[in-house]
Amino acid sequence: MSSRRPELLGYFYISVASLIWGSNGVIVNKVSLDAFTIAFLRVLFATIILSPFQLVRRNEAFKAVKAWKSIIALGACLSLGWTLLFQSMKLITIASAVLLNYVAPVFVAFLLRERIERITIVSLTLCIAGMILISYEQGFGNLNALGVVLGLFAGLSYASFIIISKMTVANYSGLTVAFYSYLMCAIFLLPLFLRGINLPESLESWILVILLGVFNTAFAVTLYMKGLSMVKAQKAIIFTYLEPAGAVVFGYFFLTQVPTLLMIIGGLLILLASYLVASER
Repeated sequence: MSSRRPELLGYFYISVASLIWGSNGVIVNKVSLDAFTIAFLRVLFATIILSPFQLVRRNEAFKAVKAWKSIIALGACLSLGWTLLFQSMKLITIASAVLLNYVAPVFVAFLLRERIERITIVSLTLCIAGMILISYEQGFGNLNALGVVLGLFAGLSYASFIIISKMTVANYSGLTVAFYSYLMCAIFLLPLFLRGINLPESLESWILVILLGVFNTAFAVTLYMKGLSMVKAQKAIIFTYLEPAGAVVFGYFFLTQVPTLLMIIGGLLILLASYLVASER
């Protein structure tokens, strides 16, 4: 058991991060801002809150600049992924766009140089089935070809972010990688934000946006990066499916969105997949 402790701890970190991300929809639902403004403000506050830690760890922070190509790539993957996902949501239903975005783990499984294990294939199949059941109740509508393509490329961008992150955290701490990722993402999203500046109008909205940036972004991503450095990427991706499952739970408690039987079954399939990976010896 002791030999697996770091691996199990890594799964725990990724699970907690994914469940935190599951609350993103609740926060976005309660903030009357466009998607690009929310995306920019969340990475801006994440960058600000992580800056003092980089001053304390400035030796590593300066050292990490050597990985500038990876840093730029991470920022580009995040900003491009969000942009494509938001545009996809305008052309097809949100359920369809989110489902296509969560094809990302499939891309990761095939793009990685790791040998794909049987448990990964089984668990990934369960996760995709669970995701389909969760999304089905929200309706898929008439699929627009461009919307589908944009959704798939959003998933590919997300997959690229996971792979590059995995390679980068092998040499630098998750805290440092998260800081530079969001700094670059903020730079890439700045032109979209400036195109139509729209700031929160109420104190509650400001608090929610800051919470989104500090807790759901800075803290959760640092936790995710830490976990990613402790486990195989192909297994880490299984636990990211806890995000949509968590979104159903948060929606029930904070938005009174009662989950249907299919949603509950979908969530249980995702939990089963996570258990299979975590319990494998």
